[in-house]
Amino acid sequence: MNLSASSSWKEIGWNGLRFKCPQAWDVIVSDDHHLLFEENFKPVLELRWHTNSGDSSSSTKTILRNLRKDSKLVPAKSLPAAWLEITNEYNVHLLLEGKEKASRAALLTCKECGTSLLFYFFEALSPTHTDITTLFGSICCHKKEKQKSFWAIQDFHFLLPDKYQLDTYNFGAGLTRISFTSGSLILHLCRLAPASQRLQSTNPVQLLMILGDVEIDEKEILQTEAMVSHSRHPSIFRQILDRFKRKLPFHEMFLRHHKECDRLTGLFIFDRKPIPENCAEEILDSYEIFPT
Repeated sequence: MNLSASSSWKEIGWNGLRFKCPQAWDVIVSDDHHLLFEENFKPVLELRWHTNSGDSSSSTKTILRNLRKDSKLVPAKSLPAAWLEITNEYNVHLLLEGKEKASRAALLTCKECGTSLLFYFFEALSPTHTDITTLFGSICCHKKEKQKSFWAIQDFHFLLPDKYQLDTYNFGAGLTRISFTSGSLILHLCRLAPASQRLQSTNPVQLLMILGDVEIDEKEILQTEAMVSHSRHPSIFRQILDRFKRKLPFHEMFLRHHKECDRLTGLFIFDRKPIPENCAEEILDSYEIFPT
């Protein structure tokens, strides 16, 4: 289904899943494969998903059986007309509740990659289901070979190669931190808002050291109007000392100030061996703030 390019919709990317949803919806990360959607602080939609390692049809039957047992939801005998185009890419089951047969959930199983997506609706759907079917039609749960993973949450997005695996994340007040690993390499991406408030008491150089959890001579930190950064490529002797202290000797750290939207974004890469050339630059090229 083709999604309208209306500015009232925004694109979201989280842990292998990419889709568009209404601009007014707030997307809340509840777990690695669990998202909640709210509008005006009220829950609208819940999404859980996983990739089936075996027969997807068998997994679908198991999910439907468990839903019927645990929540009394039953599959609809037919789909509304607005849903039929979705069946080109997904096996779709609309789930009903109660004597009124209210639409309460939907189970979609991707015909290409076998990913199962379970949606729960907190309110009864409108007769046309326009917002929901448009969201469904925008979903991408798999990508082409060597295509980078798209991440977009809150008001920032970035692209990462497949070799980076989601590790930990924290959505604190004004600070978001998402961490990835790739072998011995550790990658942190940070977003701070509002920047003006952060910079009232702490300058960018101090913030770089706080976020990177390192102590550096301030004279070694490169500074421009929009960015502070530091690279560490120690000698063999220093590498040995760092490893005895259980520290990663190599690092690349960047903190950028986006004055036009009052945000700070940070990229921190640590490794026990030299960091691949252009690794940081490639990530920074895609790491942006977008309008909300």
